[in-house]
Amino acid sequence: MKKSVVMAAVLAAAVLVVQAQAGFIIENRAGGLNFANYSETGGWADSSGPVNAPGCTPNIGSRYSGTTVFFGPNRQAVFSFTPDVTGPYDIELAWPSTAGQPDTAVVLYTGVSFGGEQDPWGNAGPGGVIARTTMDMYYKNAGVWNLAFDDVVLTAGTTYKVGIYGGHASTSGLDNRVAIGAAQFTLVPEPATLALLVLGGLFLRRRG
Repeated sequence: MKKSVVMAAVLAAAVLVVQAQAGFIIENRAGGLNFANYSETGGWADSSGPVNAPGCTPNIGSRYSGTTVFFGPNRQAVFSFTPDVTGPYDIELAWPSTAGQPDTAVVLYTGVSFGGEQDPWGNAGPGGVIARTTMDMYYKNAGVWNLAFDDVVLTAGTTYKVGIYGGHASTSGLDNRVAIGAAQFTLVPEPATLALLVLGGLFLRRRG
């Protein structure tokens, strides 16, 4: 009886670890992974610039918005995710090697995409903001996963959005372009889960 209980606990822990290792990837080109979870506000266009981060569809391309004109949160790439499991998640972004904005605004939120809370640059940005940051997408760190938010707790059944937009107008006017390709949400296994998996394996080994 004890062995079966331990086995069930070990299997449950193993499932959580597997879920944590397999991130949920959303790509913003038709035919890409979980494309239905992607949306946009304002005008965007296709780019041939590939993302090609690990797990992404090879050479599928990406999307971009703006060049010399600043649009702010009115032109936003939105990646939506509804977790099945409550827990801490890492949220990563990947973009192509084409030009993006050095201070690209990245916002995790649950409300409206724009017209909500004031962002650091005075824009009426997303509502229900949980966390915000900026990321340098101007010919840097392309083709890899870049951590945007670390160990942020998401609740099962709640839909979360990661919005990407140009936070402020460029002084040169040449780097207002916003380029993005994919987002990844990965459940982070808690230390207790990993410990349970290890201890359960040792117990079964001794009993075997």
